[in-house]
Amino acid sequence: MKAVHTLIVRRAPAERDDDVHEFFVTLYGSRLGHKIDLERDRVTIIGRELSCEIPIEDDAVSRQHCRLTWRPDGWHIEDLGSTNGTYVADLPVERARLRDGDLVKVGSTIFKFLSTHHVEAAYHEEIYRAAIFDGLTQIHNRRYFEEFTEREISRCRRHDRALTLLLFDVDRFKAVNDTYGHLSGDHVLRSLASVLLPRVRRDELFARYAGDEFVVVLPEAPPAVGARIGEELRSMVETTDFVFDGQHLPTTISVGVGSLSTDMTTPAQLVAAADVALYRAKERGRNCVSS
Repeated sequence: MKAVHTLIVRRAPAERDDDVHEFFVTLYGSRLGHKIDLERDRVTIIGRELSCEIPIEDDAVSRQHCRLTWRPDGWHIEDLGSTNGTYVADLPVERARLRDGDLVKVGSTIFKFLSTHHVEAAYHEEIYRAAIFDGLTQIHNRRYFEEFTEREISRCRRHDRALTLLLFDVDRFKAVNDTYGHLSGDHVLRSLASVLLPRVRRDELFARYAGDEFVVVLPEAPPAVGARIGEELRSMVETTDFVFDGQHLPTTISVGVGSLSTDMTTPAQLVAAADVALYRAKERGRNCVSS
């Protein structure tokens, strides 16, 4: 008679909806990386008043700007008639249901909404991203640029390869802020980054350097190739219609092309060479590329 063996499979207990935690992480603003837990049995108000559950000291934020409420189908955000609007995924909303990963913009502050069973892992991942990505534009930041460029300088020197850097900024950006407000300026920077990012290849780097200055690192590209790519980027910006709050924001960029020379050893030296070229582009009347 054959023996009968019974296989017992022990399944991990199913994760219940009650185990899901929702919270905000500040990606851009005065409290970068701050974690804010959301409580389902409590309405959360975001605004400039200190009595708000999430207070934001920002003149662009209304006293009671927007409200977060839990409903059976998830968290909802509702604008409370604010002056400058509430934005979810870069779109103005009167009310919207939040989804995991949504970016919520209130004034100049950007939060990321997270809904997860694994709070600590998700939070630490966002902190890591905040260390190497710019919260406003969602492209790499200056810290990551310097690390990346140091590696590329060493590699290109070792293999005797070319290395070119594009440095560009927004023409008359201060006038945009002064005329249309800082939220419009933020929109220009964020939109510019999203327009140009698809043009940058996997082995290249596009990063926000400072303020309205951006860099593109082009490994193994000679200066002539850098100038051609710089012209492509300049043309893409010139032909894009930047619109915020019904206002058309005239936007162009000036581009400086710098290349690795035998006496350069640091990213700062490469940026300085591109900065000299950028100054020449400004002298030529802006909205152009200079080497």
